[in-house]
Amino acid sequence: MSSATDSSVIRGGAAGGATGGTDAAGPTARGAEERPGASAERHRELGWPQYARGQFLLSWRVFWRNRRSTFIGFLLPVLLNLVVAAPLRDKEIGGVNAAAYSTVGFIGFALVTSFINLLNGVVARRDDLVLKRLRGTEVPATAIFAGQFGAAGAVVLLQVLLLGGLSVGWFGAPLPADPLLFVVTLVAGYLLFAVLAVALSGLTPSAEAAPMVATPVLLVCMFASGVVAPLSSMPQWLQGPAHNLPLAPVVETLRTAWFGRPFGAESWSGGAPARIDLLHGWQHAAGSLLLVAAWTAGAAVLGRRLFRWEPRHG
Repeated sequence: MSSATDSSVIRGGAAGGATGGTDAAGPTARGAEERPGASAERHRELGWPQYARGQFLLSWRVFWRNRRSTFIGFLLPVLLNLVVAAPLRDKEIGGVNAAAYSTVGFIGFALVTSFINLLNGVVARRDDLVLKRLRGTEVPATAIFAGQFGAAGAVVLLQVLLLGGLSVGWFGAPLPADPLLFVVTLVAGYLLFAVLAVALSGLTPSAEAAPMVATPVLLVCMFASGVVAPLSSMPQWLQGPAHNLPLAPVVETLRTAWFGRPFGAESWSGGAPARIDLLHGWQHAAGSLLLVAAWTAGAAVLGRRLFRWEPRHG
């Protein structure tokens, strides 16, 4: 679908999203039947949840109507996993099936494709002056981003269910050993990349330039964060920096939570890490979760400085 069509969807839904998803033309059509001020009173009755819901529905519709965003934001991790993981079914990494190992890595990679989805969405809405118009209404800024983050998060949830099903059903992986740690890590990683998308939108001059900002992040996370293979397979001088990239601690902790083993130092040829209980799993993950929190805080500070509600030359 063309970008012009996507923009029309955004523009057409902006008014509805500003009123919690109600029909923007409704007040005009019913104006003759309503007493003066009735529309304003009805709008005042809307709370934060209704506004956030309106933004969620708008972002959800725009995502699925854009073929490019559907492919990159939803299908790409699944298709790459099928191509990369399937040939690894007869191998092991760190004492677990290599295909299942890679599949959990692609669950982490889905957070990066959600970052691309959000970056494109924020920049497109800014360039079409949707954000500027919403800011001039009673819609809280937090509701605007909560709705957009929620829609992208729902897409990630679908990907997790699909990739997790592949890991268990096809590659024979066990169910997650620590579901709570898995969910906490997934949510923390998602928030990191969502906030990073908002921050980097301030460095993106236009929707057409968004791929130039997103592609380096995508490639670095794909090939230097342990998505497919252990970081120990990289040159020694790259392993230290790679372990501190935003996605690496997320992927390591997702694997620790899923397989119940302390991942992070495994290798193709090394022995299997010993199984650990839930308490030691959280202790092992503490450093990685702190690193994710530090990246999120840094992205939030950067976002406050760089984010713009309207185009630079708008």
